[in-house]
Amino acid sequence: MFKQAAVLAATGVAWLAGCGGVEPQMEQEEIIANLIEAGYPARDIQVIDEAVFVGGDAHVTLQASREMLQATEGSQEQFRTTNLVGAHVTKICINPAPGYDDYIFLRQGLDLAIENYNALGLRFTLARGPTDGCTANITIAPTSENVSRAGFPDLGLPYANITMTTQLGEFSLDVTEHTITHEIGHALGLRHSDYYNIYISCLQYYGHNEGDMGVGAIPISGTPEAATWDGSVMNTCPHVNSSGEFTSSDADALFALYGKPCGSVNVAEYRGQTGKQLRCACSSGGSGSVWGTNNYTDDSDICRAAVHAGVMPPSGGKVTVEVQPAQSTFIGTTRNGVTSSSYGYWGGSYRFIGAQIPQPQTTPLCSTYNLTSYRGQTGRAIRCGCPTVSLGASIWGTDLYTDDSDVCAAAVHAGAIPASGGDVTVTIQPGQSSYTSTSRYGVTSSSYGSWAGSISLSP
Repeated sequence: MFKQAAVLAATGVAWLAGCGGVEPQMEQEEIIANLIEAGYPARDIQVIDEAVFVGGDAHVTLQASREMLQATEGSQEQFRTTNLVGAHVTKICINPAPGYDDYIFLRQGLDLAIENYNALGLRFTLARGPTDGCTANITIAPTSENVSRAGFPDLGLPYANITMTTQLGEFSLDVTEHTITHEIGHALGLRHSDYYNIYISCLQYYGHNEGDMGVGAIPISGTPEAATWDGSVMNTCPHVNSSGEFTSSDADALFALYGKPCGSVNVAEYRGQTGKQLRCACSSGGSGSVWGTNNYTDDSDICRAAVHAGVMPPSGGKVTVEVQPAQSTFIGTTRNGVTSSSYGYWGGSYRFIGAQIPQPQTTPLCSTYNLTSYRGQTGRAIRCGCPTVSLGASIWGTDLYTDDSDVCAAAVHAGAIPASGGDVTVTIQPGQSSYTSTSRYGVTSSSYGSWAGSISLSP
């Protein structure tokens, strides 16, 4: 719900913005009983036009009240209800009722509110309806009453009806954007960020607090420990200078609830959009392949690369990926328990926004390089390490080796490192018409004819 009377009373208009609807009279007693059992103070429960509300404007359906009795989880603040939108919802269409678009400020405010949500890159998108592909629908309607209303999700769907007071026309478009964004937040399961102390955002008395700290609301992990004036679009009261935009804590709260899984993000789709940032969430450190260090090929597993980069622990978390252009070379290293591979030219890359925390690493592993990808770069030197050496691995040549030879075995054969391993410099050389077989330092190389690329090795 969203009370504005306290802050906007100076303009001469007192109004509420929240969530509304009508429940049959026979369901009211069960809803009220469920709310009390869930911890809502009786003084915070109201019946308005046969519908049950908490805090004055948050409509509670029978199903929503039943879901509130489920076990909760907690961490910090902001707050959500027990009820959330299910994973099957991928596109929420907000459909203006007849007469809604007659109010230009409501029409424009809805478009701006939809942009607010879509800019976060959540696992669902919002769209102005009617349109195709909707997996959930919300009807938004005007009302001449001095109250805007929405409600909480139930059965995995967002609340289906939002009403917006036409008295918003007396304020700025930003205030309208703020209010609609706020009401959509309720429909997605958000509660007031200051529900436990409305005077954080409300400047005058209009009623009472919605309940004690922790009663009837679930803290959202990773959000601020206390509500602040103008700290959230979900504060009980806005003010006439509201920007209408999400704060960083709003974005964190929504992303904690509805962040897009990194496994569903295909960075290659964004080639050519250098600098575009994509937010996504990892439930674990991933298990796919990774090429590069700091800059990764755009087909690298995002979650595993995030652990390698040091921006996320192996247990998972939220990451921000920034699209980068093609790179001529990607260097493999071992960091934070993850080994990435080396590669030559690739048409797209990405990096992470956040602290890069590499573990000490003297040189990348020679085994991570595909040296055939460096053909044509004669004279290029690559420093890499051989912690172990398989003396029986396949190599072809003497002093000059085919570029598909095992680097570490060839390095022992060339006398560049001992059989116990070490660091070696690999230099790219042109192809040869023939390669000679010899036995050196316990390693026997094979002979071969013409080959398109070669390498030489030195300490």
